[in-house]
Amino acid sequence: MHIVFGVSEYYPLVKVGGMADFAGSFTKKLASCGHRVSVVLPGYSAIERNRLNVKDTGIQFTIPIGKENVAGSVSEIKMSENLTIYLIENEHYFDRDYLFGTGDKGYTDNAERFLFFSRAILELAEKLPDADVFHMNDWHTAIALFYLKEYYQKLGKFTGVKSLLTIHNLGYQGLFWHHDMHLLNMGWEYFTADGIEFYDHINFLKSGIVFADEITTVSPAYAREIQTPETGFGLDGILRSRADHLTGILNGVDYKIWNPWFDKLIESRYSGKQFGRKLANKMELQREMGLEKEPDTPLITIISRLTEQKGIDLILPVFDMIMDMGIQFVLLGTGKSDLEDFFRGAEHRYKGRVVSYIGYDETVAHRIHAAGDIYLMPSRYEPCGLSQLYAMKYGNVPLVRLVGGLRDTVITTDRGMEQATGFGFEYYSPYTLYETLKDAVTLYREDRDAFQRLARNGMEQRFSWTETAKNYQKIYKK
Repeated sequence: MHIVFGVSEYYPLVKVGGMADFAGSFTKKLASCGHRVSVVLPGYSAIERNRLNVKDTGIQFTIPIGKENVAGSVSEIKMSENLTIYLIENEHYFDRDYLFGTGDKGYTDNAERFLFFSRAILELAEKLPDADVFHMNDWHTAIALFYLKEYYQKLGKFTGVKSLLTIHNLGYQGLFWHHDMHLLNMGWEYFTADGIEFYDHINFLKSGIVFADEITTVSPAYAREIQTPETGFGLDGILRSRADHLTGILNGVDYKIWNPWFDKLIESRYSGKQFGRKLANKMELQREMGLEKEPDTPLITIISRLTEQKGIDLILPVFDMIMDMGIQFVLLGTGKSDLEDFFRGAEHRYKGRVVSYIGYDETVAHRIHAAGDIYLMPSRYEPCGLSQLYAMKYGNVPLVRLVGGLRDTVITTDRGMEQATGFGFEYYSPYTLYETLKDAVTLYREDRDAFQRLARNGMEQRFSWTETAKNYQKIYKK
């Protein structure tokens, strides 16, 4: 098949969150299965073109955005025989310091930017060999499926081509005020509760949910949860109406990148059978980050966007109580400014015991997982989560709230120590998080053998992209 895969970020070219990891690993696996995969990505200035073999395709087009005709062009990067990345070039929209916006806010013209990008995917696809499936991802590309059904196919184009929308995070929907409706150059008859309207706003993600042939999300539990008022973000009704076309497929891990036995970014390589070699990574991280050199002190780690979705607000009220357990704490992340400020202050108050690395660095992420004892992921909701999968592979025992993909991937201690891979709690409260962490720290201190069994159990788990790709191919064939 020929899969046209539209996405707003792609590892290793440009990354903000887990969707970039998904896109990079999944399309590579899909191409290795023999399918032709055309990835379409905005031509951000953040992409390091000087290290990539970027070529101009000569393809140019104009797209009507409101009363303006906006020009674009296409570059390409040949990744392998079956995998090509196409960059949609437009300096005005994509030559910026950030992909989506700064700090807590998106760019004010994101409706224009991603409307242009979504339509550009279809304009490009007209000039490529016949597509079999359009596979779009999240709100940034979802509205392409509205145009596919209601514009291009009504003009007799892409007849017989099917479409799939993957929802990576329902909490981000691409909501824009109704005054932007003129940008779409489509009639107001679509601005209804059954169409793209959502509480007097245009909803890009909803447009994809309504008009896609099939919908997937990134774990079975999350597919169930988004059909409820608690986790449906106002779209639970429309998702229930499409339940027969909604499938949860668990993400995988690229173990060529995330594997402590092969990892060149860490101090000491190790495996479950040579678990003792992990300690050298902890001592090196303590040295690098100015932590007190205490090999037997539990090292609590977080690598996360700093948002309420990730449950970071649970940590703040009990942070001093957590530090009273006599632990060390390392955080890597960026996000809401008030949360960043809290952790900067915590590092100042607990010098030598707390490190707050505000930002994101892939090398540092690998080194933190290799050093960590306990990995905190107390999410309010979690579509799949990749961090807990990385943590398990590195013997950094996850402590999670049992929602979405965390429920699907972490086996908690209440199901028996022989098979357990981590700790978990259900009730969303700071105190419940604190009590669960206290149990984990107590086990670490009082029964190190049992704690290390948990860590090694996690290292033996395998979340394969082969299985993920197999499940997506079933939907493509359907």
